[in-house]
Amino acid sequence: MRDGDIITLDYEGRTDGELFDTTLEEVAKADDVHEEGHIYEPITVIIGEGRLVPGLDAALKKAKVGEASEATLPPDEAYGQRDPKLIETMSRKRFDRACPDAKGYSGEELEIEGRHAHLVAIYGSRVRVDFNQHLAGKELVFKFTIKSKVSKAADKVAALFNMEYLSGEEPQVKLTEKHAEITLPDRCKFDPAWFQAKYRVVAALRKHTDLEEITFIESYEGTKPEPKKTKKKAPVKKKTKKAASKKKAPAKKKTKKAASKKKAAPKKKKVAKK
Repeated sequence: MRDGDIITLDYEGRTDGELFDTTLEEVAKADDVHEEGHIYEPITVIIGEGRLVPGLDAALKKAKVGEASEATLPPDEAYGQRDPKLIETMSRKRFDRACPDAKGYSGEELEIEGRHAHLVAIYGSRVRVDFNQHLAGKELVFKFTIKSKVSKAADKVAALFNMEYLSGEEPQVKLTEKHAEITLPDRCKFDPAWFQAKYRVVAALRKHTDLEEITFIESYEGTKPEPKKTKKKAPVKKKTKKAASKKKAPAKKKTKKAASKKKAAPKKKKVAKK
């Protein structure tokens, strides 16, 4: 591996035998640090980009795809030595204003006036916080496997997208010469974090590809027309005996009186002349 290579990576990091980070869900569960809702999958990194601690970056250059590797990093190759000047004491009032939702336990991660910190302890009206990186001064052990080296142009676009915005879904990428059309995953449509992440995605694509145009597509379903209702034919009514009797009246029987009127008169007998 060399600087500029885009790779996908699975790893677990430990210090003093305790797991502090991993991409493997089964490892997190085994160490009882599994977080519901957290996406466990290989991360995308660029070797030599400076996003990894120096010792791990150097170890990746010596590794091969699919080969399990391990690296033990002293503090100077990891997060550096602890700086006592970054451990501060402040009033409880200032702390409560800056961190109104703090739980107050030792080691709690905090955001104080735009700076990342960890709570050391609360002593009555005084609070001690540490602005050092929480792994500073510690030896780290990484077990890792390079899952793949990304080489195809469309795969690079998707990998850089995932590097800046981990959605758990693969974006659909269509390349036409130097134009990339990226259909966004559904999560982007309702995730406020995407609005900031998209600028990082564009910056990464500008830096690591020769694309001249980048288009993001958000697709939504419209109102679907209701299916047309077919008219049901009315069932044919069966003729009842009553109805049939109305249509065909039975022939009336001739009475004797009526029949006698129609009989011809009797013929007169002829009398012989003498």
